[in-house]
Amino acid sequence: MNTEFLKGFLQTAQTKSIAKASEALHITHTALSKQLRSLEQQFDVQLFVRSAQGVELTEAGRVLHESATVLLDHLDQLTTSLEPYKTWRRIRIGSVPDIASQYLLASLHKLEESGLEVELVYRSSTAELYKMLLNGEVELLVAERLSMHPSIWMGELLREPLHVIMPKSHPYAAKTSVTLPELSSQPLILYQEGCTIRAKITELFTAMNHPMHIKTEVNFKEVILGYVDHGGGLTVLPEPYTVQLSPDRLVSRPLDHPDAQRTIAVLSMNREKGRKIHRLLR
Repeated sequence: MNTEFLKGFLQTAQTKSIAKASEALHITHTALSKQLRSLEQQFDVQLFVRSAQGVELTEAGRVLHESATVLLDHLDQLTTSLEPYKTWRRIRIGSVPDIASQYLLASLHKLEESGLEVELVYRSSTAELYKMLLNGEVELLVAERLSMHPSIWMGELLREPLHVIMPKSHPYAAKTSVTLPELSSQPLILYQEGCTIRAKITELFTAMNHPMHIKTEVNFKEVILGYVDHGGGLTVLPEPYTVQLSPDRLVSRPLDHPDAQRTIAVLSMNREKGRKIHRLLR
């Protein structure tokens, strides 16, 4: 039995909504629906009565709810009891170069002092790292949080606001922040599709029904900043990138939107291992 399916079932019962439960679990509505159907097929029962208002447990659902709650509590206790006996020594951590250099390399000594031998695995895209984690090629990620597989545990490290970067001579340099409508009128220099920063910007523009004027797409941050420096357009990058700007040539202003940020997290298929590394990196 997949315990993640039981967790999805309990979350659905608590929220009385597949949509709310899938959002809380960071999986799609379709994926959670498939999990619930799988449980119903496994036990040959109907677990929920569905209506326009949401879902309610059937009698069989209430029986499973009681048993699943006890079972998962026992599994958590067992995992905690076995924790002191684990013999983790070598661990493979995946990351993209910019996140590793900012948040991981400086903390390697903490991991080594705890008795771990760490091997870092770099990839150019976060999506590729997620595939490696699911395939067992790495044990953890220090990466940007994306919509995740239900089996992945996530521990947030920090959130980085997004900033608009422009030449010092640009009219927006006089502003304290830049709005999406203002940014929509400007030529943009962005990472190519597949980059999580590009995906976030696209999501924000789409949600507000504003067009993006993408003038140039490149793969490297240094090239992006070079284009901006020479008047090729504006770009949007996480706040830590702004410390590398030449203040006499480029300036940054916050992108004025509540969701204009990216989340850096520790991600693992092993909850306890993820928690351990998360504690050491915070």
